[in-house]
Amino acid sequence: MQAWWRAARDWALADPEGFRLVYGDPVAGYVTPVGGPAPRPSKRACLGLVELVHAAWPHAAPLQPPGDHAWSDFTPELVEEIRGHLPDVSPGAVALAFRVWGRMYGLIGLEIYGHLRPSVADPGVLYEAELRDLVTSLGLARREAR
Repeated sequence: MQAWWRAARDWALADPEGFRLVYGDPVAGYVTPVGGPAPRPSKRACLGLVELVHAAWPHAAPLQPPGDHAWSDFTPELVEEIRGHLPDVSPGAVALAFRVWGRMYGLIGLEIYGHLRPSVADPGVLYEAELRDLVTSLGLARREAR
């Protein structure tokens, strides 16, 4: 999980224009061509993140806030794509994957768009702290020997 998010941040810092192109505001009036190349990498990234959260789900599920998620919470297209790839994934794991995405990409976006630098001496330190918290919130942190 940490390697995934470090790689995402490294890419964004190395190619902020690419990050803005993929995750910034859509270009007014632009419609993604059906069958074009853009949706494929986006789907791979989405499925990869869902795979990671699905693998962590046995540890993460008991730590999540109460409230069930249903497949009806998602678009039929997303459900078909994800369940075709991971038939036994739960809707709760998919919802958690979106929340994880929001946490980590949110910090990357704040950094890329220049919102952290005026207040934070080293955004990388903040990012690493959030990664540690993410791993803990998923039940994946190693227990310290006492």
